[in-house]
Amino acid sequence: MTKLNSVPGYRALVVARVISSGIVWVDFTLIFSLLSYHWHADAVTIGVASALYGLPGLLLGPFFGALADRRNPVTILIVSYLARCLSSVLLMVVPDVNLFVLLVFIKGLANLGASPAEQVIVRAMLSKEQFVSNASIMTTIDQLTKICAPLLGAGMASLHHPVAGFGFSAALGLAGTVCVGFLRKHVEMSKRNEASRQASRHLQALLSLLRDNGTFRMAFIAAIAQTAVLALYDPLLALFLKGKGMPTAVFGMIVSSTAAGAILGALVFKRIRSKSEQGTAPMGLAAFGLTVAVPGLLAVADIAIPAGVLLAFWMANGCFYGLTAMSFGVTMQQQCPPQTIGTVSATARSVQLAVLVLGPLAGAALSGLLGIPLVFVLSGVLAMLVAGALWGASQVRVMWPFQRWAIRRKRP
Repeated sequence: MTKLNSVPGYRALVVARVISSGIVWVDFTLIFSLLSYHWHADAVTIGVASALYGLPGLLLGPFFGALADRRNPVTILIVSYLARCLSSVLLMVVPDVNLFVLLVFIKGLANLGASPAEQVIVRAMLSKEQFVSNASIMTTIDQLTKICAPLLGAGMASLHHPVAGFGFSAALGLAGTVCVGFLRKHVEMSKRNEASRQASRHLQALLSLLRDNGTFRMAFIAAIAQTAVLALYDPLLALFLKGKGMPTAVFGMIVSSTAAGAILGALVFKRIRSKSEQGTAPMGLAAFGLTVAVPGLLAVADIAIPAGVLLAFWMANGCFYGLTAMSFGVTMQQQCPPQTIGTVSATARSVQLAVLVLGPLAGAALSGLLGIPLVFVLSGVLAMLVAGALWGASQVRVMWPFQRWAIRRKRP
């Protein structure tokens, strides 16, 4: 039985995910809009704030993942929500921009416990057959929240004081604390035994799973390759559109199109994965690369691209990106030992963050050498090549047992 409504506590988990995602997007929107318009910060200050916001996840994410494996994840979620609430209140009353930037670092730190704790709870609460449906639901929630939550925060900021949006974020933190409290009686954590305490630490846990599990290895490589491709071209997207003579509004429409595409991907994910579990991630990666390479090729050939066509490309882009990302998430839940799911998920996220930090630097360097359109072409081709290699490797792995059987039959 894969119906999630019948799972005790699942609705509370969904509401908690809505709240958690809402906090992230409200905070992200408010932090950088207030730095620009309220604190009148310069580019260096905004860059430092951006680095400090992401730095905790890069450096400390695996530690919080291991903590979720070794302690009660519901308690970790409650502490995370309370820390988010407190940091939002402090951001409302902070007197100067330097303290504001310091609190941005604390805000990034407060966010860390939520994701690995949720992964542990999902693994404890659901069966393997339910992971696919859960991934579709959570992706849809994330994308809808990505669209709606910043609008609510910005609306509060415009109607009241500019920092009033953090009051909304703080209220969400309190609501999340109450909601997660209902999960205590539905999540059995007696499994957090000595096996969890002696589990492999941080990068070792991820490397062991990559070495020993070919299914996870394929999904992980696809996810990291997709993140690398995104990091190469995405920071250049606004300049790409400007070079094609597109108005500023098109950029915002493309962001919305990718979110709509991701929701579409969530709706069809279960059907696609049921046809080919291992093929979903490489297929999504290849199609994702195609949606990046084709606009780049058209730009290199100096062919006019109507705005509607670009929006269609990026809706498909969001759809295929979502298919690969969801496939990795489900594969991780199904293949990872339950005692290390928090550690592995957080360490994998740290690897993705490292790629997201380094990718834009490589993209900027390549754009200076080759031009922005060719960066799009190369990024898309890279995704398709990796996808092809993964598919080829999977076919070799499938055929190898049959080849060995045939060789044994030929022997006298």
